[in-house]
Amino acid sequence: MKLVRILFILILSFGIFSVSRAFAADKSIDQYFMEDVYEDHEAYNQLERFLYTDIIEGYEETEVYEEDGEIYEYTSILVKPGNTITRAQFTKILVNAMNLKPGDITKSFPDVKSSDWYYDYVQTATSNGIIIGKPDGKFKPNEKITRAQMASMIYRAFEPTVDFSAPMKTFKDVTTKNSAHEAIAKAAGVGIIKGYGTEFKPNDFAKRSQAVLMIDRALHLELGTAEDESVVTHVVNRNITEEFLLTDQQDINGLKTLYRETTMGYYLALSLDTLTLQEDSEEFEGTITAKQVGEHTSTVTTLNKRFAEVKIDNLKVQVVMTAPDMNFDMTVDMSGTAYLKKTADGTWKIYNIVYDEDYEDVLSAAVLENE
Repeated sequence: MKLVRILFILILSFGIFSVSRAFAADKSIDQYFMEDVYEDHEAYNQLERFLYTDIIEGYEETEVYEEDGEIYEYTSILVKPGNTITRAQFTKILVNAMNLKPGDITKSFPDVKSSDWYYDYVQTATSNGIIIGKPDGKFKPNEKITRAQMASMIYRAFEPTVDFSAPMKTFKDVTTKNSAHEAIAKAAGVGIIKGYGTEFKPNDFAKRSQAVLMIDRALHLELGTAEDESVVTHVVNRNITEEFLLTDQQDINGLKTLYRETTMGYYLALSLDTLTLQEDSEEFEGTITAKQVGEHTSTVTTLNKRFAEVKIDNLKVQVVMTAPDMNFDMTVDMSGTAYLKKTADGTWKIYNIVYDEDYEDVLSAAVLENE
């Protein structure tokens, strides 16, 4: 999305031409901005990762207000990290995070009907041995989940893929009489659970941010494979090289296909959304080109079963702009880190790319100098 991103920066910063939304993403880019979680929140990175990869969704809240006699609506996306979470909601997040598929159904619950929104998630978790249910045989999906219940489900979910052989960590408020004792002690031993000093507070209702933190820690303890390493590198390199080629050919349909095959969630929405600039650029009386200079390298820095990080180095891009009132030729460094997740169908896709340098500021400064 190199040339498209460059166009986007120039347009927003200097109003070169108007932007319309010719292509609608599966989800709007606006749906990926958390407006109630700030960077100093302990779970900011994990909540953002889960939102960017569609593991969780934000809550849309619309505010109607009046200004200068006009009525306006503003819709914000809230993650509500401090809210409690129900047993059904937690089950959905866990199933989505692990890309679980339903197995043979050996148990059903009288309070989980096929018409319920959570039915498939509960059935999938049950068939994978994650859900046991209450002593009375019910699941009680709308009850708030406790920290102990959450720990038990996470332990059962990840026991096949995470090494829990580390020394157990115990808490003074979780005795051996507690049915979740082993799950809590083993999960704490490998760092999935942090607790509150010497206490775990097992009967407290869990918060959304706590659910995301624990699941994310468990996900990053699963081991990846050498095959995954080669695949994620290929996905990143394909996204970079084919994007330059298809952009140069002005192949919009080819770009849409590339983005759908190599990106997901936040980055897919961003890529499809900015494709509108390719068509709108016809209003611009001039040319803007972006070509890769030399060869970049892609190196896997972090890899587990479902998440990966790939460092992109030496990605130099020559940007040339020719217009009636401004001209410039410069090379910007778009090296950075690509973040990927394995999807439910087993393919790896990019959900975000973070650049090492703020090339946007560099590009904006170049335009100002040439105005």
